[in-house]
Amino acid sequence: MTPHHILVSYDPTEEEKRAFQEILGDLGQVVFLNDVSPVDRVAALKKTEAVVSRSFDRTEITADEIRHMTRLGFVQLIFAGVDNVPFDLFSQEVEFASNAGVFAEPLAEHVLAMTLALAKKLVPKHSALARGRFDQSTVNKTLRGGLCGIIGLGGNGRAVAEVMRAVGMRVYGINRRGLTDAVVNFIGTGKDLPMLLEASDVVVLAMPLTRQTRHLIGRRELAQMKPDAILINVARGAVIDQQALYRHLRANPEFQVGIDTWWVEPATHGTFRLDFPFFELPNLLGSPHNADDVPQINLLATYQALENVRRFLSGGEIRGRVNRRDYAVDDRDS
Repeated sequence: MTPHHILVSYDPTEEEKRAFQEILGDLGQVVFLNDVSPVDRVAALKKTEAVVSRSFDRTEITADEIRHMTRLGFVQLIFAGVDNVPFDLFSQEVEFASNAGVFAEPLAEHVLAMTLALAKKLVPKHSALARGRFDQSTVNKTLRGGLCGIIGLGGNGRAVAEVMRAVGMRVYGINRRGLTDAVVNFIGTGKDLPMLLEASDVVVLAMPLTRQTRHLIGRRELAQMKPDAILINVARGAVIDQQALYRHLRANPEFQVGIDTWWVEPATHGTFRLDFPFFELPNLLGSPHNADDVPQINLLATYQALENVRRFLSGGEIRGRVNRRDYAVDDRDS
């Protein structure tokens, strides 16, 4: 068998490097691009058949370098999101796979934590106590018996459905097919979005950022939600219209939002920036896009991703295949 050439475009930990050798070492040569000298870099790119990347933004491999990868057939991402990938720079023959689902359990816990913190108004109560105000007049919101609507029922959405059912909520979900193996009370498609928004006490956004989902939640959709609903975004910032959300939060003080994924973030834009003063509002709770960051999760993600690379190189069925047609060229810019 001719040895394969696998390129790693980021800096793994030493433990993750051992995983590469353990899973792929018998299939060929694993090259860590950042260990390659500048003079040998082009030669390494020309041999590459498969690339393993964190999220494949332009900081890992430049546009000029991508053009040298004439033998490339497969790109495997360590992370689940693919909206940073410059698909337009790759040949149509190149296949892509995301690592969807591997981060689902810690992400679902984070969704539940945010939902409970907002339902019980823990942050404003804590702030009031810190100012010496002992106010027992606020009524808590209960989740049991309520309805959680989940938009996107991939690995993350299914895990969210499980934890929400565990606290006694009914679950409605929508996805493109209108089918799921998750245990839900209702499954529908995009045409059912207005109904889901109107009925839900908690709405969780867990879908990928595509041409169809960009600004999916705007002024009209926010107005369809209950005045005291809770909205949680662990998808991508751009699935919500930023201006519409800010105005809705200001106009509806009982409406609350928990955000883990933002419109402008350091990893993709070099900075964290908001166009509106969200953090002046008491009905917002934020976290810095680390909902799924728990010990050893990146190593687990590495193993899952590398098993997929092995399947590709061995002619097996790959998992998490990405439909490139879902992603517009500028999706990576928001």
